[in-house]
Amino acid sequence: MSVGQPAQPQQQTRPPTVTKVEVKNFRLLRNVSVTFDEDVTVCVGRNNTGKTSLAEILSRFLRPGEISLRLEDFSTDSYIEFAEAYRKFSAGDEFGARELIPEISAKVFLTYDSGAGEYGNLGPLIVDLDPDCDQAIVTIRYALKPGAMKDFFRDAPTTLAGEWGEPLLLSLIGPRIPHLYERTAISIDPTDATNFRDTSMTDIARAIKVDFVKAQRGLDDEKDRPKDQIGKILESLFMVAAKADDGSILKDFADSTESALEEIVEKLNTHLQDMYSKMAPTVSDFGYPGLGNRNFSTRTTLDSKRLLSNFTSIKYPGSAGVELPESYSGLGSRNLLLILLTLFSYYREYSARGSESSVHLVFIEEPEAHLHPQMQEIFIHQLGVFKKKFPVADGDDQSWNAQFLVTTHSAHIANRAGFPTIRYFRLNESDDSHEANSSAVLNLAEAPGVDKDFLHKYLTLTRADLFFADKAILIEGTTERIFIPAAIAEFDERRQKKGGANLASQYVTIMEVGGAHAHIFYPFLDFLGLQTLVITDMDPAKAGSSSQRLEACCVHEGTATTNEAIKKWFGEVKLSPSDLLKNAEHCVPVIGMRGLAYQIPETTIDGPCGRTFEDAFILANPSKFGLSNGQSKPTPQSELDAREEAKKYKKSDFALTFAIEEQGWKIPRYIERGLEWLLDQASSADCDEATSLVSEDPSASQVAIR
Repeated sequence: MSVGQPAQPQQQTRPPTVTKVEVKNFRLLRNVSVTFDEDVTVCVGRNNTGKTSLAEILSRFLRPGEISLRLEDFSTDSYIEFAEAYRKFSAGDEFGARELIPEISAKVFLTYDSGAGEYGNLGPLIVDLDPDCDQAIVTIRYALKPGAMKDFFRDAPTTLAGEWGEPLLLSLIGPRIPHLYERTAISIDPTDATNFRDTSMTDIARAIKVDFVKAQRGLDDEKDRPKDQIGKILESLFMVAAKADDGSILKDFADSTESALEEIVEKLNTHLQDMYSKMAPTVSDFGYPGLGNRNFSTRTTLDSKRLLSNFTSIKYPGSAGVELPESYSGLGSRNLLLILLTLFSYYREYSARGSESSVHLVFIEEPEAHLHPQMQEIFIHQLGVFKKKFPVADGDDQSWNAQFLVTTHSAHIANRAGFPTIRYFRLNESDDSHEANSSAVLNLAEAPGVDKDFLHKYLTLTRADLFFADKAILIEGTTERIFIPAAIAEFDERRQKKGGANLASQYVTIMEVGGAHAHIFYPFLDFLGLQTLVITDMDPAKAGSSSQRLEACCVHEGTATTNEAIKKWFGEVKLSPSDLLKNAEHCVPVIGMRGLAYQIPETTIDGPCGRTFEDAFILANPSKFGLSNGQSKPTPQSELDAREEAKKYKKSDFALTFAIEEQGWKIPRYIERGLEWLLDQASSADCDEATSLVSEDPSASQVAIR
């Protein structure tokens, strides 16, 4: 380099990251692929969908040491494969049996900077010789040991006939799995799957460090001595600091603490020895047999690490100089402090490895425990920032190459995280029994036809529970938001009197989306596979007298609908209100797992029908408004009377009056039938045909709505 020429900045290498994990046969994770964000990945879904299982298998499989799994850790769908393997084995085909016998596996895909001069801890995982390849693949398997097949199937019945054949086999081989199965690992060439080599778990653990912050952190019970939790973390920090390189801030602290303790121990030993010397004559008078030399000496050992663990707690400043104990602080604050200290201790352990390149996976289980909603949102928003703040606070110029995987049941966390980071765990229910033996993991960033920007903004502003609900109801506005919960309560009460099931036993979330935006949710709901009822207004219209612009009108005068949710449902096919009534004559229109409920007549197909919720409610309860039941008037006049009556109320006042003050009303038929459909999943298969257009045959029968 010539004199005076500025030095070229050193090119920073891209840190290695885990990009994807494929899991097979572990509990509900029968065969799933989960992509990882380089900073924070958020796993959402209903209870018992496999979120924690993902963290469980990776924390077990990527750490060194012995592991022991049981039959219960295998996916339920793999049980039959044990029987199929045994049938092959009993027929003399041991090779075929080996191919069929289930194993649990985790396949980890990593990316790194292929231009880096040194690959560090990642080196043993790299198999390919392609200079442009920037991927590494490692597979960890929990499989039957070689040569253990005979012992595994020992004493099994000759044939697995009858109802108890397979359960008998499972009860026989189940206890043998921990002894005859073993964990092995291989590194695979991304450019040639046939090129692989055995890899030690020690090498994998050096390349991929795994830590776990569990949900139950022992803060909500004083009997659990929550100060132990803080002390254990401080102990961990101290132990890491003691092993750190010279010059580290915590290293200096650890050294000075050890020096101070050594000085105290020396003084204690001197005083204790002097005290014993004074007692020695008295002790010798007992003449304890078998001891040739009765001149004992005393030594005291103080372990600085144990001092932190057993005798360190957090104090908070109070009034007049009084310090308050840790338990006097709110559970939320203590939980957040514990998480942050735990993460910092994990960072310190990672940084103590030095500059060797590696990945750090940190699993955080349900961080929302005891945190109020705003704190939950701030936490997930700031989580990725910790990667930069911890090294700065520690005076370290190294970066923290952490990838966080968060499992949560918090809508606040899920909605704030953003679509690209969300992984939705959904149970795969069989069509026949509606039972689920496995889960699918969906990447919301890959959802087809979804307006991700709009939905992310909407979910962020409204706290939607779609990710955690069993079912959903999409409604238009304030009126429905107030009235629908009351309608559900009335609906359930009548169902209970008849001894039937009710919606209260299911987790149903109600979302206000507006008539103009409901259709934007259609592809998103289809992607989630969430059974959803869309309640909307028919909004009939006809051409104006002075122009061709559509104007609102009564149902039986209408020639079209202005409702976007309805138009998009039927694929922009131009439908008149009469067409819509025929489509909903026998059942709510259904597409996949979505049902559509709009106004229908309360009596016969040609009876009066409301154009909005208020109109429909008045027609369903005419006596409450001083109106006749509609049979003594022409249909158009009854519809017009209902519209005029509805104009006397503000929408919110109307809903509040009949949801809270008035009693003994009837649920509009279109809402009640929609709730019945939502309650009974099996009915959706019977209603698929309702999505097709009904012929405009004038001879079509006009029957009572069921």
